[in-house]
Amino acid sequence: MSRQKLTIIVTCTDRKSATPVDDLMVRHLPKEEVPLRARVWRQALARATDRRPLMELYSGETWAQVRTMALRAATLGYEPDMFVASAGLGLQRASTLAPAYSATFSAGHADSVGASALEAQAWWTELPHAEIAPGGRAIWVLSEAYSRAISRHLLARTEPRDLLVFGGSSDVSERVRVPADRSLRRALGGTVTSLNVRSAVQWLNLSGGDDPFADAAWQRWHAWTQEKRHREVFDRKPLSDSAVLDFISELRAQQPSVSKTNALKVLREAGMACEQRRFSTLFQQAVAR
Repeated sequence: MSRQKLTIIVTCTDRKSATPVDDLMVRHLPKEEVPLRARVWRQALARATDRRPLMELYSGETWAQVRTMALRAATLGYEPDMFVASAGLGLQRASTLAPAYSATFSAGHADSVGASALEAQAWWTELPHAEIAPGGRAIWVLSEAYSRAISRHLLARTEPRDLLVFGGSSDVSERVRVPADRSLRRALGGTVTSLNVRSAVQWLNLSGGDDPFADAAWQRWHAWTQEKRHREVFDRKPLSDSAVLDFISELRAQQPSVSKTNALKVLREAGMACEQRRFSTLFQQAVAR
C-alpha cells in the first residue's frame, strides 16, 4: 500500500558544517537594489564547487530535531518530502547539493537580505525555488522572520489542502498556526530556539495513529499544553562568550526584532546565565556580525 505524501518545509539555520566564502556572504554584495544584488548572489551560487546535501550542511540542535520530525512522520505512515526554506538558496529539497553561505531574513544582521519585510519578500521572489505540486498535506516550521518573508508566497505557490504551521507569524491564519509557546520549553526539552520544531514533533507524537490534521489533534494539543505549561525558575548555567553569541544569533534568526533586554530574558528562562553588562557587549557583537 502506497504511503501518503507529507510535504515538510523547515527554515534553515545559521549553524552549518562548513564556512562560506566571501562571495557567499550577503554583507559583501553591492549596495544596490534587490534585483541586482540577487543576480550577483545567484551567480556566486552557480560558481560554487564545494557542495553537500542540505541535510548535511545544516547542523545544531534544531536540525537534529528536524531529522526526528521526518522519522516520526514516516513511522505514522507518511512519506515525508523534506524542503528547506533558505534566505540564501530559496525553497529547496533537503537532498539538494549546495555550498555554505551566510544570508538571513532577520533584520539588523550583517548578512540580512533586506532592511524591511518588503525587501525580504522581494529578495525571496528572486531566488530559485523547487517545484511542489499544489494540494496535499503539509507541515511548515517557520520562524517569525522567515514566515513574514515567505509564507504568503508559499501559500500561493503550493496551495496545500491540509496545513499545519508551527511558529509562523500573523501572516498565517490562526486556523492552521501553532504559535511558539515558551512556557512549554521544559516539557518539550531543548532550548527556546528549537521550540517550533520540537512542538511539531510533539504534535505528531500526540496524534498516535490518528489524523494529525483532524480537530481531535488540536484538542489533544490544547489539553497537553494546559497540563504542561510552566513558568521556569532556574539555577542557571554560565556560558562562554562563543556559546552566548551562538544563542543570540539563533534567537535573532527566529525573532529578528528581539531587544537586548528580551534576549537576555530568553537566555535566562532557558536556564543559562550571563551577567547583564557582558551580555550587552556580546549582543552588540552578534548584531554587527
